[in-house]
Parts: sequence; C-alpha cells; structure tokens
Amino acid sequence: MAAASGRLSAQAVGAKVRYAAVILLLLVYLFPIYWIVTMAFKLPKDTFAYPPVFVFQPTLENFATAFGKSNFLRLTLNSTIAALGNTFLSIAVGSLAAWGISRHRIGGRWLLLGVLSVRMIPAMTIIIPLFLLFVQFRLVDSYLTLPLAYLAMNLPFVIWTMKAFIDDIPYDIEESAIIDGCSTLGLLCKIVLPLALPGLVATSIFCFIFAWNELILATILTRLTARTAVVGLTTFISQEAEINWGALSAAALVVMTPPLALAVALRNYLLRGLTAGALK
Repeated sequence: MAAASGRLSAQAVGAKVRYAAVILLLLVYLFPIYWIVTMAFKLPKDTFAYPPVFVFQPTLENFATAFGKSNFLRLTLNSTIAALGNTFLSIAVGSLAAWGISRHRIGGRWLLLGVLSVRMIPAMTIIIPLFLLFVQFRLVDSYLTLPLAYLAMNLPFVIWTMKAFIDDIPYDIEESAIIDGCSTLGLLCKIVLPLALPGLVATSIFCFIFAWNELILATILTRLTARTAVVGLTTFISQEAEINWGALSAAALVVMTPPLALAVALRNYLLRGLTAGALK
C-alpha cells in the first residue's frame, strides 16, 4: 500500500514538473511576441524607458507612421498576391505531379530523390540564375515574379507531401470512378483531392507561410511595384543604424497576423493533415 502511494506521489510530482517545464517554454517563446505587440502600441518614451514599462497608455501613432512612411498597406497587398498566387500554382502543379508519381510511378524513385534535392538547395545558390532568367523575360518586379520564383522552393515540398496523402487513398475508389466514365481531370478534382483535403489544406498553409515570410528572393527580384511587406520592414532601419522600434513593431505585427490568423482558422484541417500519417 505504501509502495503504491509512493508511486502515485512520484507520478504527481513528475506531472507537475512537466507542466512547469511546458509553461516555462511557452513563456520563453511567447515573450518576444508579447514584446513586439506592446512596443507597437507604446510611445517612444515608453519604448526606451528603463526599467521597462509594462503599464502604459496605448497609442496608434506607430501604425500611422508605418502605413504613412512606406505605404505599408500596398506592400501587404503585394505579399498577399505573391503568397496566394504561389500557393495556388504550387498546389495545382504539385498535386498533378504527386498524383502521377503515386499512381503511375512516373520517374520512379530517382525522380522523387531529385525533387527532394531541389528543396535542399539554399536560395542564395539559385538567385543569380533566377534573376538572369527573369531579366531575360522582363519579369523582374512584376506581380508574376514571386509566385513563379517561389515554385522552386514550394513545389518539391508539395509533391512529397501530397504524394504521401494520395498513397493512403485506396485505388479501388479511382477504378470505380474510371469505370463510371470519370475523366482524368474529374478523377483528380472530384475524387482524389477531396479525399486528401486535410493534407491539401495543411500543405497550402505551409506554402502560404513560406511565400509570405520569404525575404531573399523578394529583395533581389522586386523593386517598387511588387515589393513585399517583409522587405518593407527594412525601411524602418536608416543608413545610420537608427531603428524606429515603434513603427517597426507595428509593421511586424501586421506582417505576422495573416499567417497566424490563417493557421488558427484552419487549425482543424492543419492538425488532421499533420497527424494523418502518425495515426494511420
């Protein structure tokens, strides 16, 4: 009896330690976000106050500065166009490729390894040939530039991820649709993709987040017309290394809100897509 009581006591202590460790990690990871949010609503005197001020009068002055100085609303719209455009292209092309590789064994194992090796290439190594290619076709600083450029990074990810989900769909369902006269495109759009919807949504979210947050390609391949919000954050740092922390925090808060809102809104699909393989 005493031994059983001792084991229960040890388990309770272990559970409390784990909870304390999780709470500590959450505080460590969430504190930078909290600090950005608070600085976005602080006046300069509160931003640089020492010791730090945690209770202050909030203001929207930093947001007015951010949107007025660099036309940040336009840059946010450009980021939305680039992220949504690339997500659509990556999913459309990647799903077709994944279905062909999964069902028809196109290219075999070496094609999949080749696709994966492309994803491992750092962006800095492909920026020069990409830039020369876009210059040749006069696509630098256009609204098509980034959606097409990001295909080099997102397409391998979509192919590998969607192939795993399509492999889990019984082929008998597709055979029945073919017997009933379903076309190839109809088979993919009406049968395969709806059954792989959790994986499709999860993959789309990751593609959107990458395209939204990408900096290197956006900096080199855009100028004024298609510049994104992430690139626009650098305008708050002057050549004299002076940083407008309030406006920068306000702009950063605007930049990080859409991916977070998208992930929260589609969290059920995201969780199902991420855990589908583990729960199989």
